[in-house]
Order: sequence, then structure tokens, then C-alpha cells
Amino acid sequence: AALDSERWSQCEVSLERQMALTRLCTGLATVSAPVRNFQDDSSDDNGTGDKEKKPTANVEGVHYKVVWSCLLLVEMIMTNLSAAAHFQSLATNAVSKVVELLRLWNARTTNLVLGAGAIHSAARLKSINAKHLSYVTQCLGMMMALLPHIRAALMAQLPPKQHTLLAELDKIKKEYQEHNEKVLNKFVSIIGGIVEHGLAPRIAGTDFAARDRDHPYENQDEIKCCVFLDGISSSTKKLHQVLNALLPPDHLQDVFSRIFAYLDEKNSRTI
Repeated sequence: AALDSERWSQCEVSLERQMALTRLCTGLATVSAPVRNFQDDSSDDNGTGDKEKKPTANVEGVHYKVVWSCLLLVEMIMTNLSAAAHFQSLATNAVSKVVELLRLWNARTTNLVLGAGAIHSAARLKSINAKHLSYVTQCLGMMMALLPHIRAALMAQLPPKQHTLLAELDKIKKEYQEHNEKVLNKFVSIIGGIVEHGLAPRIAGTDFAARDRDHPYENQDEIKCCVFLDGISSSTKKLHQVLNALLPPDHLQDVFSRIFAYLDEKNSRTI
């Protein structure tokens, strides 16, 4: 239900939730009380709650712009880790519950965003755009950063002969990596769709011989870009403006390295 109503917009991170993330990353996942319910976080009874909230989640010095369902996933995982620590007979059950939660979130997110299911879900999004994809890739990035710490917290509660149960978490990391790869390639397909369906057909109508006559080489500074290349440039620039405000620099570089590699290959075959 939480994922079906997810609108894939950035969510603020309360101080208490950030402290829970920090505890998990420092081996203290089971210390202190469970995180409050999300609805409690959104109410500001004493007028000081907003001051404690941050726009991003900090995991080992890396900041992630995340959505509500991702924070809820972390909360539910922390609850299971706490149960495993206080009732060791539940440790094996906690492993299966954590695995189930991680796989459910990954599968439903794939369906809702990459599969455009959010258009027909309770969220009723009008479309899936680059902004939604950028939040998904950051949520995936944060969860992949947390997985080693989740694994270590569960291992501490299991007897050695049951450590093989944690192999499922290693598989989940690979599943998250594959999902993230699909999201990053989706950015490329956005530009690809514009190039193939909106711009490539215009090449046939471009008289390159006339352009060569009208723009002699000595006046190259005055040459206007053809419609095809100008369209590629403006579309890529617009996508960069959107993603530059949402993605960290390394993710941004990765996305546009893929886009430029695609454009190099496509242009050489098209022109």
C-alpha cells in the first residue's frame, strides 16, 4: 500500500531517522528505541520538528535524495534487526523477513517506475519522467550502501552454522545493481527516443549541399547548426539541467557518459 501510493518525490529526513541510519552504519543498529512512525515525523507539534529535518539522508558521508517508501523500508528493516537482537530465537526469521522486504521493495519499484505502473496505481502519476528515475537510482544507491551493514547486524545475531542464510543478501545486492543499471540506461533511452523519433527523420529533409554553399569555410563562426544536431544539443542540455539539480556529481557523470557514447554511435550511423 505504501509503494502503491508513493509519488516518487523527495522526502525530508528527520533527525531521528538520520540517527538510525548512523547507528546502522556504525554497528549500533540495535541500540536505542525504534524510529517513530512516519506520520509522527510529519507532524510538528512543538514547532521545532522542521529544524531537525534535512533534505537528504547521509550514509557514510554520501548524501542521498530519497522517497518516503525507502525510509519506511529502512525503518521496517531496523525493527527486524532490533527483534533479532532482543529475541535471538527470532534471528533466522528476521533474516527471511529482511530479505522479503528488500525484494518486495525492489520488485514493486521496478514495476511502478520502469514499468510505469505508478500511472495506474493509487499515486495516479501523469507520467514517469527523469525526476522520478533520479530518485529511484538514489534510493537504490542508499540501500546498496546499507546492505553490508544490514548483513553484519544480522550475522552478529546468528550462530556460525547459520551464516549461509546471509547469501540471499549478496544476491539481493546484485539484483539492486541490475535494477540501478536499468534505471541509468533509461536516461539514455529518453534521449534515444527523442533522437530516433523526433530528430532523425529531419535529416532526410536537410540539404547539406546547400548548407555548404551558403556557409563558406572562412565564415565558420556564423554557421548555424543543422536542425538534427541542434535538437540533440538542446534536448541533452534540458536533461542535464533537470538531473544536475537531483543527482550527485558521480552519478551525473555516469549518466552523461552513457548518453554521449550512445550519441557518438547513433550519429555516426545516422549522418
